[in-house]
Amino acid sequence: MEFEEKLRPGETIRFGCHAPLSGVMAMFGEIAGAAQALFAEVNAAGGVHGHPIELVVGDDRYDPGETPAVVERLLAGPALLGFLMCVGTPPHATVIDRLTAANMPDLAVVTGASAMAEPPRANMFVANVPYHVNGRALGQHVRAPGRVGTITYDTDFGRDWVAGFAEGLGRAPTCSRWLGAGEAIEPAVAAMQAAGVEAVLLVVRPEQEAAAIVHGRGRGFAPRWLVGFVDGLTTLLGPAGEGVVGAHWLYMAEGSGSPAIAGHRELMARRAPQVEVTGTSIGGQALAELTVELLRRAGPCPSRAGLLAALDSLDGRWRSPLMRVSPRKDPRRPVIFDEVALLRLTGGAWVDVAE
Repeated sequence: MEFEEKLRPGETIRFGCHAPLSGVMAMFGEIAGAAQALFAEVNAAGGVHGHPIELVVGDDRYDPGETPAVVERLLAGPALLGFLMCVGTPPHATVIDRLTAANMPDLAVVTGASAMAEPPRANMFVANVPYHVNGRALGQHVRAPGRVGTITYDTDFGRDWVAGFAEGLGRAPTCSRWLGAGEAIEPAVAAMQAAGVEAVLLVVRPEQEAAAIVHGRGRGFAPRWLVGFVDGLTTLLGPAGEGVVGAHWLYMAEGSGSPAIAGHRELMARRAPQVEVTGTSIGGQALAELTVELLRRAGPCPSRAGLLAALDSLDGRWRSPLMRVSPRKDPRRPVIFDEVALLRLTGGAWVDVAE
């Protein structure tokens, strides 16, 4: 399929996707499962301009060594209008130049890494709020003078978060602990306590975040905890999570009375009962709704060129009811979410922080 070539009336719109459907990161494969559920619902109602939508997913196990072969198999199959919701920075970094060279729309890549947004590529955008933007918002939240620490991974991911956090603080953190692969979290918590910090940015896996907060509580250490991953923390922490602050562009499932979340639960039960309702599944549906909106804007017989033109038309006036913030295409870089909502765990639910 050429860049300007239009689909025939009623022709199936196909997107390719590499995602971890198995392996230790398989939870993120549920993004694709939730998107497929939304597309099935749209197809049952006649599709978009009469076109059914299909998301063809290849399992790369979140292994960068497998991703190129998965993508080549997808490219060799039935014609794709683009790629959609490909998961993860390390895997996608192995194929991003291939898709760019092919002028292939590469939409809603599931990452917030700065490395994926530089240099700008006209054919792609990242789905998540950039990690440094999340960090900056949390830094601004605790900007008042005081001792502040950070615990995260010694990776580009962690450095993105801490750089944004320092920007929001207006100064360097008092104490930073950089974790290596498999390193225990407890010594880092002890180091924060010894440094006398009053707030800690904690950006590690959700189960590690929970372990750190519980360990601190056992030591009599109760700083203002600021977390990078909010999904699932209510279950992991229970009452120990009260007052924890995070940031997100989505509504969370836990404790939410939102009609949109209730509708999401019903959709998953109806179309994808194997998918657990979490922030991950909510994100999959929200990004699928964004895709449907782009296809509507692309017209009755979309082309790859028309799809990218539709992307450029995002101006912040459309929003899925599952989103806390509105997507707006930045003309300078491949980002659609450049702001974030601050959330606090209160009574088992994530509620907006009242500044």
